[in-house]
Amino acid sequence: MNTERVHHLVFDRFGYRCRIVENAAPVTEPVIVLGGAFQDMYAYQRLEARWAASATVISVDLPGSGAADVLPGSYGFDFLTSALVDLLDRLALSRVNIFGASYAVPIAYGLAQEHPERVARLALVGAAPVYPPEQRAALQAMADALESGDADAYARMSIAALLSPGEREIHKRAVVTRVLARTMGSVTQAGIPRHLASTRRVIDWPGLRPGGVRDVPALVFTGEHDSLTVPDLGREVAATIAGSVFTLIRGADHLCHLERPLEMSQLLERFFIDQPLDDLPYLTPLEHHARAVSLVP
Repeated sequence: MNTERVHHLVFDRFGYRCRIVENAAPVTEPVIVLGGAFQDMYAYQRLEARWAASATVISVDLPGSGAADVLPGSYGFDFLTSALVDLLDRLALSRVNIFGASYAVPIAYGLAQEHPERVARLALVGAAPVYPPEQRAALQAMADALESGDADAYARMSIAALLSPGEREIHKRAVVTRVLARTMGSVTQAGIPRHLASTRRVIDWPGLRPGGVRDVPALVFTGEHDSLTVPDLGREVAATIAGSVFTLIRGADHLCHLERPLEMSQLLERFFIDQPLDDLPYLTPLEHHARAVSLVP
């Protein structure tokens, strides 16, 4: 049975933490798990058994996430990438697999861009090179509702922003809607600053830096019905990573980890241990990007 421990660390005065599920005989590099804006380091626990069978799994609450210290919205994603580098240094990890979900995409991408020698494989879900006005407006509506103290409105705005329109066929839609409504509608007064800062960090984010990523095997994916980071945004991100693969999970949207958890877990397991992906029936045809296309500054 894999052993588990939690580390508490500090970077530039901000406390953060990580949860390490140790594999004594790994067959691939450690897997670093970076969750979304409103997730903590336990958010993917139900998916990680497959990954932990092959690797040490390290789930992280960087500053501003989970139970880490609140990080003001004025601190951008470059700061969080630096915090991630600090974590790798403190744990003496020279090379890792990185999984970044949604909010964490700029952090994981930044590490691969700045330190490709430290990234064995890069997996991104819910990626966008920048958030278009419509998506920023949806996030702003969430922030406005939360700032007003209306928890029910915040939950409604969150559902509208994160779930696809009702006419699209989504696995476990009713269950996921209830979970999201309960989670977002129960934000405490103490949790409001954290949620607001994370939301504003996304709204104010200028987008991925030009230059692309090279020399890092990468998988970029999301749900086929994702309405927050729509598939074409993910394709744009994949196109900036030389040798990347892009695909979509059928019957899912931005919350594919809740809607198709077993499928997403298997997809990432195969990617981390270099197994084929093209025979997985829940994926759309794989799209390969041989060369990196630089974003316009």
